[in-house]
Amino acid sequence: MKNSFYLFCRFMLFVNLKLLFFFKVKGRSFVPKHGGCIIASNHLSYLDPIVLSVASPRILSFMAKKELFSQHGKFFKWLITALNAFPLERGTADLKAIRFAINKLKAGHCLIVFPEGTRSSSGEVRDPQAGVSMLAAKANVPVIPAFITGSDKALPAKSKKVVFFTPMSVSFGPALMFKPDADKNDIKADYQMFSNQIIQQIRLLENPQN
Repeated sequence: MKNSFYLFCRFMLFVNLKLLFFFKVKGRSFVPKHGGCIIASNHLSYLDPIVLSVASPRILSFMAKKELFSQHGKFFKWLITALNAFPLERGTADLKAIRFAINKLKAGHCLIVFPEGTRSSSGEVRDPQAGVSMLAAKANVPVIPAFITGSDKALPAKSKKVVFFTPMSVSFGPALMFKPDADKNDIKADYQMFSNQIIQQIRLLENPQN
């Protein structure tokens, strides 16, 4: 029932994104058909989880800040939970959310992660945090880079008004796998190095001609 609701919402959102935002997707074949994986994307707008969920052929789960589950009423909490969001307490090492994410990945689910940690106010892809690498390593799953364009124009930061007929798109790239440096014994450095590699691939999707 839950997946049926998710798929219904995704279809309706797809129709609206096509009609109102000229939505385009490239590289959908890079998203694995089965098995756990992480979709790692740049982050521009509150619309990004929706945009990625519509673009992906897989049913996606994502972390959302804990406040969203308590500050917007019971219906909103039910809605985002039904759409596979789960709470994350930002600014702390939320071990409960991390364990939940790893277990979902090991169970074969596909998870959205924003390596930058929060939205980019400038639109530029910023340097990453190491969390995405830790999840990929612990769950032993591939990371699929993704690049979103236009969501910051459709719903600018600090705005509650959606700007219609703003083109939006998503591009996916080839999967990456975490591989620790066999010559070193510094897992934190390995995590950061892999996160840097992921961000570099996301940036290349922004400028594919380069």
